[in-house]
Amino acid sequence: MTNLLRKPIMSVSILLILSVLSGCTAIVIGTVATISATASQDPRSIGTQIDDTNAVARISLALSRIEGLSEVSNIQVDVFNRQLLLTGTLQDNAWQSKINDIINDDPYLRKAHNQIRTGMTLSTSMQAKDILIANTIRAKYITSDEIESSRVNVVVSGGEVFLMGLLNNQQATRAVDIARNINNVKSVIRVFEII
Repeated sequence: MTNLLRKPIMSVSILLILSVLSGCTAIVIGTVATISATASQDPRSIGTQIDDTNAVARISLALSRIEGLSEVSNIQVDVFNRQLLLTGTLQDNAWQSKINDIINDDPYLRKAHNQIRTGMTLSTSMQAKDILIANTIRAKYITSDEIESSRVNVVVSGGEVFLMGLLNNQQATRAVDIARNINNVKSVIRVFEII
């Protein structure tokens, strides 16, 4: 390759690399900004948010290590401000003692709510309904002037709605009222911390 061709190819290559890198940088900066904005609206400190996320990962991993549990269960782990909520289904109640051992052994948790339902399984259509219920409730909270949606974590399992978060008593009552009036909701269970 001649020197005359080498310089334009090198210039084009450098420009392509810079444009790709600047595009990636924009994506990274945008992602960090989105995460920062979401985190700043959360009533928990950044440290507590990270610790809660780590607790979810740690407890989920410990549950996955119980031999045979994953074949007979569908368990969701949520932690908000050091409060644990376990939801989902379990075919046999005999597993509950092993699950409770994991909960009791975790020093980070301040309070635990084991709401796993025994003897039932959720069909795909029921799981789809749960997702629709949760999204509808979240949308109602976003449009509500009385509730800061970032303060409420909505978990739905088998038509049962579990509401976690940090709210005052009036906001908690309003959040429950909104959730109760959504189609296909069987019950609403408060797991709030009242502030």
